[in-house]
Amino acid sequence: MMNDPVLRMLGLARRAGKLAFGDELVREACMEKKARCVMAASDAGESTAKKAAFYAERANVPFLVLPVDKQTLGAAIGKGGCAVCAVTDIGLASAAVQRLAAQDSGYADVSAQLAEKTRASSRAGAKRSPAPRSLRRRSRRAAQAAPRAKRTKAHAQSAYSNRQPPQSGVCHQNREPVSRF
Repeated sequence: MMNDPVLRMLGLARRAGKLAFGDELVREACMEKKARCVMAASDAGESTAKKAAFYAERANVPFLVLPVDKQTLGAAIGKGGCAVCAVTDIGLASAAVQRLAAQDSGYADVSAQLAEKTRASSRAGAKRSPAPRSLRRRSRRAAQAAPRAKRTKAHAQSAYSNRQPPQSGVCHQNREPVSRF
């Protein structure tokens, strides 16, 4: 069961917080354009698989039917059963589909497509270089922090010199009447 490299990658994605599972979370990930690959179990319901395929098409990501059942897929990601899931990280999605393509050559074209997207995203990140130190902004915390005024001894004494005695004629410690004269 967990010896399957595809299921191990999906479990890793779940632990990394990069896996949306269940119909609602998959729909949300696809509508927000965060999903990179949508997968369904082989015994998923017809309407569930149809909806997942529709969500994947709307998000312009590949939709795959895995050669495992719902219980096996659910056990791999730490749930009782799972019919559909979506990987939201391009590297993890590409790695999972590459392992799937190694088992079954029918997934080779999807694997190549995701591998190209992975290379394109890594090139896009490599183009940016950090700004020189002289042009970097100060941190938000340093910019917002205002210097605190120092409290002097005179200020502290004036705070206590304005105290008034209690208004009632009863001492608060031993509850006896106190004369004010």
